Amino acid sequence: MIAVRRRAASALAAAAMCASACTVGGPQHSASPKVLDGGLPPAATPSLPGHPGAYPAPDPNRPRIMLRFDVSDDLRTVDGTEHVLFHPDRAIGELVFRLTANTPSSYAAGNGISIGRVSIGGHGQASRLRRAGAAAASPGGLLVLPLVPPVAAGASVTADVRFTLHLGNGGFDRFGNANGISWWGSGQPLLAWERGYGWHVEPLGQIIGETATSEAADIDVTVVAPAAAAVFGTGHFRAARAAGGRRTWHAAAPTARDVAVAVGKLTSRTRIVGSTSVTAASYDPAELGSMLTTEDRAIGLLSARFGPFPFPSIDLISLPERGGGIEYPGAVLLAGIGEAVLTHETAHQWFYGMVGDSQARDPWLDEAFAQYAQQLVDGTLGTGYQDDPLPVGRSMQQWGTNVAAYFATVYGKGAAMLGAARGAAGSSKWDAAVRGYVRAEAWRIARPGDLVRALSGLPAAVAILHAGGAVS
Repeated sequence: MIAVRRRAASALAAAAMCASACTVGGPQHSASPKVLDGGLPPAATPSLPGHPGAYPAPDPNRPRIMLRFDVSDDLRTVDGTEHVLFHPDRAIGELVFRLTANTPSSYAAGNGISIGRVSIGGHGQASRLRRAGAAAASPGGLLVLPLVPPVAAGASVTADVRFTLHLGNGGFDRFGNANGISWWGSGQPLLAWERGYGWHVEPLGQIIGETATSEAADIDVTVVAPAAAAVFGTGHFRAARAAGGRRTWHAAAPTARDVAVAVGKLTSRTRIVGSTSVTAASYDPAELGSMLTTEDRAIGLLSARFGPFPFPSIDLISLPERGGGIEYPGAVLLAGIGEAVLTHETAHQWFYGMVGDSQARDPWLDEAFAQYAQQLVDGTLGTGYQDDPLPVGRSMQQWGTNVAAYFATVYGKGAAMLGAARGAAGSSKWDAAVRGYVRAEAWRIARPGDLVRALSGLPAAVAILHAGGAVS
């Protein structure tokens, strides 16, 4: 889920520098924006209907998740509760959750998550923690709840987990606290199921990158924070009246794979782009106009390529850090503003937000596509994928700790490979096939074979994916 942050290859650096100066491809977005100014808390925005009928409906048996985050007055600690209703598509003897905050790099910065009381079906339950690549001093990387008796395929199981999230010093990460602002993404124990596959128990990532797999779920989020703090994130939060120095915020995200939240001294403006509510929030009010302008353009150009924007709202949150961007469904955490970064993160709303993938097994399916999409609309897309001998389709475990090679190949070579495939197939045929892929895999977890099937009428394009090592 992390995007174009540290340029590991010269091709990526050149694309970033060229992003605002090169010729823009594709039609310009011409929606007449409505701008609403806000502060702390942000002004209310209209409730929007989303995009009914634009894509197939999500699985009616998707997980139902209720989250509550109680933020301390110093914004350093979050006491959380998570309620999960889950219908597995095969018999299971345990529930497995990923504890992203305990990755080695995050834990070293003072972040981390610990688990309190857990229950299954309302009854207290013993739990286990597995190391799974987590920091040595942390509680572990996977939370495992045994199910006795096992749960049959198609049956339901409910689980409740209490947890505490600690937020360390700021930095480019999913977690942090700086200048009166705290943020977290994947802060809750993340249900690690893939239908047709089972539990994802891969080790947590050892480099900046993602190793999570999570289904689109119906998520309800409540945040209780100091009354003076604003709250932004997945689902677009609405505030209730403050009481006792605290304020309660609520967001609904009926098709979200995960959740990001930011709390603190943030100023905001909202613009309606077509039928999407776009909110820019920043520690620096001077950034808001450029953020909204860039996002207006990105949504227009990307929608023309791939289909309607997948979510009724998106919150763009600029943090007092530098490094790049981290994408979540309907929300983006930005550590440094740039047109290329924001466009890349917006492309992730299609590739990861709606069309999911196993980020541990097939990281290129979202990162290469997001990089390709950004370069395509910015007019910076190259085709020299043959210059890199490494295969695009490596798993995160195969990349190990080689962060430079990961970025150069998955982002740089991956985008160039997709550009070359588009050229070989013909742009109109390729674009139509990719739109078909997006629609067919909406709200699902895609695999490389699903993309190959969508491109079955374009053998020259498929041959380039094979040559680039993306598919076997």
